[in-house]
Amino acid sequence: MDVVACLQSKWAPEYLLITLGAEGMALFQHDQPPHHIPTRAREVFDVSGAGDTVIASFVLSLLVGATADEAATISNHAAGVVVSKVGTATVSSEELIQAFAQDDGSATS
Repeated sequence: MDVVACLQSKWAPEYLLITLGAEGMALFQHDQPPHHIPTRAREVFDVSGAGDTVIASFVLSLLVGATADEAATISNHAAGVVVSKVGTATVSSEELIQAFAQDDGSATS
């Protein structure tokens, strides 16, 4: 049994979001095909805290009404901002908006 199936079987999460490093993220939801979100990082300087950023922004996005796919996309952009900084960093709302504005829709890896 693969890791995703094991996690889903054991804990039955509504959403399972797995970061894939340079490959982006994968979102798993019950009875839906996996959704791959390509990375949006342009230059990576430090990945410290990127996972925390993903968790926080994903949950916050869900709490304010985003779909799981939207929340994962927001989280991916937020992580792309923080890994472009040296050291454990934060992302401001202005930086997140700018990351979306600069996104041309192409994925980088």
